[in-house]
Amino acid sequence: MELVSYKEAIQQGLPKYFTGKPCKHGHISERRVSGRCCTICASNTAIAWAKANPKRSKEIISNWDNANRIKTAERVRKYRIANPEKVKQSIQNWRKKNIDFYMSYMALQAAKRNAAKLQRTPKWLNDGHLFEIESVYNYCSSLRRMGLNYHVDHIVPLQGKNISGLHLPWNLQILPAKINWAKGNRI
Repeated sequence: MELVSYKEAIQQGLPKYFTGKPCKHGHISERRVSGRCCTICASNTAIAWAKANPKRSKEIISNWDNANRIKTAERVRKYRIANPEKVKQSIQNWRKKNIDFYMSYMALQAAKRNAAKLQRTPKWLNDGHLFEIESVYNYCSSLRRMGLNYHVDHIVPLQGKNISGLHLPWNLQILPAKINWAKGNRI
């Protein structure tokens, strides 16, 4: 790190400076121009305050995140890309801690999906059409049993924003899960 005095930092409009000398707690790190404290001491103080005031700390973070949604989303996206295993483990831990909520949520989603299928299955379909639909789902199940992550997708979504399709054999396709998730409720 380059040595920069407090006065030079002020003249150059820098938020931090570095003298190379330890602070009163022995840390050799940059110091903030505002307050002249070392960054390690400032971080330790902030962590101690957050632990002592968890509700207020959470509120401040939430307010900042809401006011800076784009920055927050970008930070989260970068973290997920850099730490896929940590993210996966975090999700698994949350599901274990909240198993009742998670299972009821999943059951609710499945019930909504089944209701949407039933509502959008025309009464004029014959047994041949129903057999075709069942065959598509059975084929997809076979792929999943082989370890391939595929989904049955409705080409025209059952619950789209601007258009809603029907649950028909010719409106079904089998897609890799990642492509289906990326497609979402779009054609």
